[in-house]
Amino acid sequence: MPLSRMLMPLAAQFITSPKLRKFKRGWFEIKRRLVPSLNTVIFYHRVNDPYSYLLLQAMPRFLEDFKVNLQFRFVLDLPESDISQPALLEQYALEDAKRLAALHDLMFPADVEQPSYDDAVHATSILFKHQNRSQLLHLVTEVTSALWGCSTTTFESCMKRYGTLSDRETQAQLQYASADLASRGHYNSAMLYYGGEWYWGLDRLGHLADRLHKHGILRASGDIADYQRQYRHVLQSYNTLRPRPRQVKPLDFFFSFRSPYSYLAADRVFKLAELYKIPVNVKPIMPMVTRGIPLSKTKRGYIVRDARREAEKYNIPFGKICDPLGDGIHRCMALFLYAQSKGREKEFVVSTLSGIWAEGLDVNRASHLKIILERAGLNWQDGQSWLGNEDWRELAQHNADDLAEIGLWGVPAFKYGNLVLWGQDRLWALEKAVLAGSPNGT
Repeated sequence: MPLSRMLMPLAAQFITSPKLRKFKRGWFEIKRRLVPSLNTVIFYHRVNDPYSYLLLQAMPRFLEDFKVNLQFRFVLDLPESDISQPALLEQYALEDAKRLAALHDLMFPADVEQPSYDDAVHATSILFKHQNRSQLLHLVTEVTSALWGCSTTTFESCMKRYGTLSDRETQAQLQYASADLASRGHYNSAMLYYGGEWYWGLDRLGHLADRLHKHGILRASGDIADYQRQYRHVLQSYNTLRPRPRQVKPLDFFFSFRSPYSYLAADRVFKLAELYKIPVNVKPIMPMVTRGIPLSKTKRGYIVRDARREAEKYNIPFGKICDPLGDGIHRCMALFLYAQSKGREKEFVVSTLSGIWAEGLDVNRASHLKIILERAGLNWQDGQSWLGNEDWRELAQHNADDLAEIGLWGVPAFKYGNLVLWGQDRLWALEKAVLAGSPNGT
């Protein structure tokens, strides 16, 4: 076995280490106290991104609670290598934003439509022209709201009132903003950057609030507990006193063994299903890179660090990682069929994902596969005979086709009745849908 592969789990553990993060934050705190201008949150805003628009609406309250400066960077064209399936993402984001808006009591009407690209360019040009004015947050909110048709002010009137830069100046500013985003190590919009770390949208605002919960930054009127309630939705403790739905539907759970977010979701999904007696169709698919969907080094780096923070939030072990890509994935898929034949697929999935993402188990090694199988209640001797089984290829393709049919491409993903969800952040929406059939559900 190559030395680099043997060292991989230790290297990943170091990179994602809370101690390393604490050290970096401590060093930033020293610099921040010496240079107050560093106490700045940078908002990478994209006017036609629904997640940016929702995050924008949360900013006034955020600035009331925390003594930080807010700066804007206006981006528009995101890197094609990092934004997978942009058309499908745009369609899904609209529906997902409606859920988030309802949850957080924000503005995003049910009949809202995606703004045209040309209008988005013009809106961004307006903001570039006035980016040095005071009260910029108010202008950004006014223009973005008008663009989305969520204001009494029309977008046409905004253009007449504020004017735009020339096309040449607008493109130059866009290129500069995109380069700035890339130079700091990211690729997406609706991102907040503070002290060397990234926080995406409403879903990660709680992490930033936790970090800013300190003397000199949290205002006397600020309520950190409210951020934990509003922006860190965690399934409540499982117990027998929860309301029971009158009826449940089968749940399709799409996952990949190479997805850290699938690992963070799997055990919680199965516990939720057990609680509400939901039948689960477990649907493994191949990693994105094997399906022709690129994953850059920048994106991989952000995902693994973000997954570590989320793991800590849910008290899930994480960080000692051994990448299963290659023959390891093939072995996992083949053994999944064996586990499924014994009715132990859920146990196998949890055991395998834990081994890959938290214990540094190398699924290319027979001794490590033996550990994974046996703690899932399966027989290693029997399992070995399945390693050469190629039937998993047909299963993986079938599951990928099912995923595409519901309009998604990434995992973890869930289909419950007509509800389609993407990401471990949306388990609250799944539970809410299940409870909708309960006398006490909402």
